[in-house]
Amino acid sequence: MTASAERPVRRPPVWPHLVALVIVAATLAIGLVVYPSAPDPMPVHVDVALQPDAWADKRLGGFLLPVIIGAAVVAIFWIVAASLPLAGTTRSDDGPHPPATTSSWSTQLSPRPEVTAATLDATVRLLGNLTVATAALIAVVALTTWLGVPAWMAPWLLPVLMAAFLGSLAVSSLRVFRAQRGLV
Repeated sequence: MTASAERPVRRPPVWPHLVALVIVAATLAIGLVVYPSAPDPMPVHVDVALQPDAWADKRLGGFLLPVIIGAAVVAIFWIVAASLPLAGTTRSDDGPHPPATTSSWSTQLSPRPEVTAATLDATVRLLGNLTVATAALIAVVALTTWLGVPAWMAPWLLPVLMAAFLGSLAVSSLRVFRAQRGLV
């Protein structure tokens, strides 16, 4: 058989990860401004009502731990999203059903290259959405821990945050499942 031209590797969009980095950087800036006036001991955990329920000695590293975690999450999601398009570049030219010895992500996702490409694209979008949602969630939790939660906001803040986060994840996951089934 003749070798077919390989699909070019598409670069994943960078903007969601940059938006997440801006969120993390803004949280860092606010944290550095608030740190001098933070109580000692400082709250390090909140309960369901967003009231502090655990305290620790005031240290800059501990105070900024949410920002460090947020930056690490953004970096990991960015690396995975950037690596995913490479998963679909290897495929067998031995017909629609590659031999059992052929092992590549593209043949594991689907024997149809267009479904594999759609699934990988949807997964990259999922990671971008999840990066922004995670950075926003971590930022809001950090800010409410550092600044406190106004009484009027306490009853609905956590449910709204979780609904937005899980809703974003559900919509993005549905796109991946539809792409995998070839419904896109």
